[in-house]
Amino acid sequence: GAVLLLLFLGAVHSWPELARATLAPFHQPFYKPFARPEMAKPGWHMAMRLGALALGAGWPFFFAGTAISGMLAERAPKVAGAYAATFMGSALGCAVLPVTLTWISAPAALGFSVALSAVAALFFTSRKVGKVAASLLLLLGMVLGVWAQTTDGAEIPFARGRYEPNLLAVRWNAMSRVAAFALPPGDTLKPFGQSSGYRGPSPKQIGLVVDDSGYTNLFDGKASLDNPDYFRSNLVALPHHLRPGGRALVFGPGGGKDIWIALAFPGTTVTAVEINPQVVEMAEEVFAGFSKKPYSRPGVEVVVTDARRFAAVDKGSYDIIAASAVFGRMPPAAGAFTLSEDLLHTLEGFQDYWDRLDEGGILSITRFAYEQRALRLTALARALLESQGVAEPGRHIRVVTDRGLANVMVSKTPFDNGDDEKLTRLADHYGFDFLYPPGSEADVNQLTRLVDDPDFDAALEAISFDVSPPTDDRPFFYYTVRPRDFLSGSLPDRAGFDDRGAEVLRAAMAVMAVLALLVLILPVFLARGLPRGRGLMMPLIFFAAIGLGYMMLEIGIMKRLFLLLGHPVYAVSATLFAFLLGSGIGSLMAGRLAPTKKALSLWMIATAALGCAHAIWGPGVATHFMEASLAARVLVVCISVMIPAFVMGIAFPGAAALLGADSATFMPWAWAVNGAAGVAATLGAVLIAMNWGFTVTIFAGATLYLVAALAVTGFAQGESA
Repeated sequence: GAVLLLLFLGAVHSWPELARATLAPFHQPFYKPFARPEMAKPGWHMAMRLGALALGAGWPFFFAGTAISGMLAERAPKVAGAYAATFMGSALGCAVLPVTLTWISAPAALGFSVALSAVAALFFTSRKVGKVAASLLLLLGMVLGVWAQTTDGAEIPFARGRYEPNLLAVRWNAMSRVAAFALPPGDTLKPFGQSSGYRGPSPKQIGLVVDDSGYTNLFDGKASLDNPDYFRSNLVALPHHLRPGGRALVFGPGGGKDIWIALAFPGTTVTAVEINPQVVEMAEEVFAGFSKKPYSRPGVEVVVTDARRFAAVDKGSYDIIAASAVFGRMPPAAGAFTLSEDLLHTLEGFQDYWDRLDEGGILSITRFAYEQRALRLTALARALLESQGVAEPGRHIRVVTDRGLANVMVSKTPFDNGDDEKLTRLADHYGFDFLYPPGSEADVNQLTRLVDDPDFDAALEAISFDVSPPTDDRPFFYYTVRPRDFLSGSLPDRAGFDDRGAEVLRAAMAVMAVLALLVLILPVFLARGLPRGRGLMMPLIFFAAIGLGYMMLEIGIMKRLFLLLGHPVYAVSATLFAFLLGSGIGSLMAGRLAPTKKALSLWMIATAALGCAHAIWGPGVATHFMEASLAARVLVVCISVMIPAFVMGIAFPGAAALLGADSATFMPWAWAVNGAAGVAATLGAVLIAMNWGFTVTIFAGATLYLVAALAVTGFAQGESA
């Protein structure tokens, strides 16, 4: 299966038109790959494409599941060792992956994983034909890995959804793929945010894409130094006009535009916080001669870390804190996963930024002014001010726009008459418009009411979209569908691409459920038929409940700990490693700890209790240790994760042992039902979190373990299930 995936990547590289039928329907729509006329909409057509995509990507896991199922059936009911080895091998993979992707590309890693699977097959295969096949697969995997690493044959030649056969540079790391490309003629002329009245020269630029949806530009460094007026005439520069020569904290400067904007005002010092080291490498090393190293300019300090965590632990104070079109979501991928969480744009995040502002300092967030996003940023500003006890939020908020871009500025002290007079002159000079305060009664709109309405909740409810301030518990800035609309299946008019992603995600869950039945359940039924014996229903419920509950607790707990470690990829790796290792240790000890139905049931209740405890006290623990050393924070994460994971690891092998010596006939069913439930839970957990938050997701997982505890009481212990 992994071999087929690599060959597919090579085919797309050689015949880009192949992407039209496979990848294009799930890509960001605004770049229209292959002139695709419109966004894919839910229906049978989408379901078929999702199914094809899932099958195409899922073949390696199908074969892996088949092998594991066979191994479990062979070793039942003494399955604990084999089950623990599966967990621990996965934990080791989580630890090794980030390091591996620091040195080689993801396609190359895919090839070498084929070789690793072949090595495992050589150890466990006794037949000569099997050893020959495994040896050939080992050789093929090594060849494919070297080919993918030393050539561009597996690189998909696209940038922003357009065919780019001559990418200038590509860099991989554990976080993302960063590609540089030459911008087509006209792409750099009058971009959103650049004054339409500007008549001077524009610096040459090179485009950078992060995972093909995060986008930034490298600027010609010499031209940038020689022509500061170009940057002073940008919408993002407005707070610098109001607080010239101050201390600026810039989140996500990417290719360096926000740095050049700050340096266009003499005396300004810049702390540039960029999360992706490959982006900094592109600016500072790969294209250093072109960019003149913006991160190394005098007065600039670069910090490679997560911006939100930096704001939480930094002790500095700033005149300006700015974030310009920063994708706080990680990773910034396409399709349904644009709904991934964004901890940069939450109420708690804004409160951290407020604490870093000097007296009179300005928080400036610039985003594309699609209706929901501008409204949500304004709602965040209003909620921030209310949380700080500000009685008149309108005196602290200014929203200025240029075509599709809006700059929401929040001042720690009220904007005074001098600030407003200067903003008015700048807007007139550069051709910008005010969204708040409105120029006249005729300009009063939903955004204005969000700031001025005494009843903030009523103003939020009057908008058809959910633009309520995101929180760390529900940090989905881009998702603006109300939970009731999601449940009813109806979206408001003018729903954007991000909200349509919810429909894709819902359709994907339905498709995954069908595929799980076809790929996991049906083969077992055809091969073995229904298992026979007393107590069939309760074991099936048990294995389904722990499959659903495990993924919901795992996802919910992991997401709540990301901010503590900061770096998203290493946070994922560390928490997954601890989760899987803890579950592996629990599996090894299942026979001793859960020898009876009563004992197993009590362990399931303990799992539910630990989940609830994490839901209630987890955020407070993370906040308490936020400023601790990295080693201490990793230790806190490991303890927070491994304790519930240890208990959760007892469930599967403990139940297998209770089902008796004849449970080999039931074990493939247990594995299939458990796997199918886990597949459904991965998407179900995201849907619950998007609409109701991670706390509810964790409580849902805990409830499922209570269901498992009840199901244990119905086991026919010692007999075939």
